[in-house]
Amino acid sequence: MTDGKPAAETYEICHDLAHGDPTPDLLDRLRNVQLRRNQLLLEAVRRQVRGTAADADFRTLARLQLSAPRLMTELLLLPQVGCWAVDALRHLHDGQDPDLAYLSSFTAGAALRAGDRPLPRPGTVIPGLGTFTDTGLVPVPSLHARANGLNLSVTLDADDPYLARYGRRGGSDTSWWQQALEPAWQLLCERHRDAATAIAALFTTLVPLEIPAGGQPASATSGWAYGAIALSPPPDPTAFAESLVHEVWHLLLSTVEDLTELALPDDGRRWYAPWRPDARPLAALLQGCFASFGITAFWRAERGAGGQRAGTEFAYRRAITHDALTRAARSGSLTPPGKILVHGLLDRIGPWLEEPVPAAAERRARQLQDEHRTRWLRANPGLPA
Repeated sequence: MTDGKPAAETYEICHDLAHGDPTPDLLDRLRNVQLRRNQLLLEAVRRQVRGTAADADFRTLARLQLSAPRLMTELLLLPQVGCWAVDALRHLHDGQDPDLAYLSSFTAGAALRAGDRPLPRPGTVIPGLGTFTDTGLVPVPSLHARANGLNLSVTLDADDPYLARYGRRGGSDTSWWQQALEPAWQLLCERHRDAATAIAALFTTLVPLEIPAGGQPASATSGWAYGAIALSPPPDPTAFAESLVHEVWHLLLSTVEDLTELALPDDGRRWYAPWRPDARPLAALLQGCFASFGITAFWRAERGAGGQRAGTEFAYRRAITHDALTRAARSGSLTPPGKILVHGLLDRIGPWLEEPVPAAAERRARQLQDEHRTRWLRANPGLPA
């Protein structure tokens, strides 16, 4: 990162993320960051595969960028685009052939959406859109929810090979996911309006996962797959809503990390993360801190309706998040943008430590903290917690 406007913009984004829920303006700026990143990744691939059959695909995409820029913006922000480009660059780096057939399918889909000819061959699987048949496009299933005037629309993609690295795929029962999504979205729109606005802006693709062997729901994101959230079936609407907040906050910070480093180069130290069984490098700890802050804010707002569970979750989350942020602030290894983010979050969460919760909830939160720290120390001997 250099001095001047880029640095000032990054500092401003970190400040805004630390001091409040993301505004529509900030979400637009972060979306543009992802668009520019995917464009650069595709250009990097293009330069390395010149002289191959991919030349025609890249010429088509360049033409569509001029004739249908809004459509191309939508398509270039598909989460699988970044994943495919990174995979292609890794293959090229290792002297292997990238998956150019996938690029051809993506290009065919873009041309189809723009009304170009010729049409894709029947049987062509178009990334993010569906399968082209003799009778037209059979779209990827989608989910829709509306509550309090706010819409959410996402695809349910269980098949794309570049959205496959989150864990074992689960079933894509559209009816089940639709019924599960609606009450979760209602909860978010009623009690977490700002978070719901961010989710509606960022969340575009749900990748269904199997329920893990232990029975606990799983969720995941990837910094390369902007907009995609992988989820196993959540047990209830509150858990579904919490998972969406958790993973969208990860996506937000991943976008910032495309602009700048938040931690200095890894110096080999590993840190206690109160939500993980393993020791983490500082950059990963910061990702967890930001997501955990979002969860803390979620449970803080849930206290009026969530009963004892919400009180315990809020007491537990505020304590472990403040603890981890404090550890990061004292690490001596934050970059200037990282300091802005961490100290801003500490300023915001500090007063929450004084907010009253039922005594039973506080006791249970402390018990959970102690149990996790004991397990972690046993699994990571010789490291401080």
